[in-house]
Amino acid sequence: MRRPERPGRPPASTKITPLRSADVVNRIAALGPGVGQGTKGMFHATGSAETTWYEPAPEVFRHPGADPDRVRPVGSAAFPRPAPRPATSALAHGRRQQLAPSPSRGRRTALHEALPEIRKESLRETP
Repeated sequence: MRRPERPGRPPASTKITPLRSADVVNRIAALGPGVGQGTKGMFHATGSAETTWYEPAPEVFRHPGADPDRVRPVGSAAFPRPAPRPATSALAHGRRQQLAPSPSRGRRTALHEALPEIRKESLRETP
């Protein structure tokens, strides 16, 4: 994995609830038995706590040995979008929790599990 040559600039003002895809699969599987005939609506598979795009970024830099101080937070205005975005993009997960209560790993635990896998995969792809 190549080290970042320039500072990272993730938005520090947009709230999100990140979740690894493997955790999404587990949450959907857990939901299956709880969904009966007549159950309708949306069920969000989300992380357990809100964060921003910035908060996990220094750890992503730190993992391969890059300087986490190179990550600088910026406002969401630095990332113009075709349509306005809300300051909080975090999805509610209460309805899913009612049908299929499942403990949620903290985002730091999931991140620390994912980073070695991502690094291993990226090393395979690097010529």
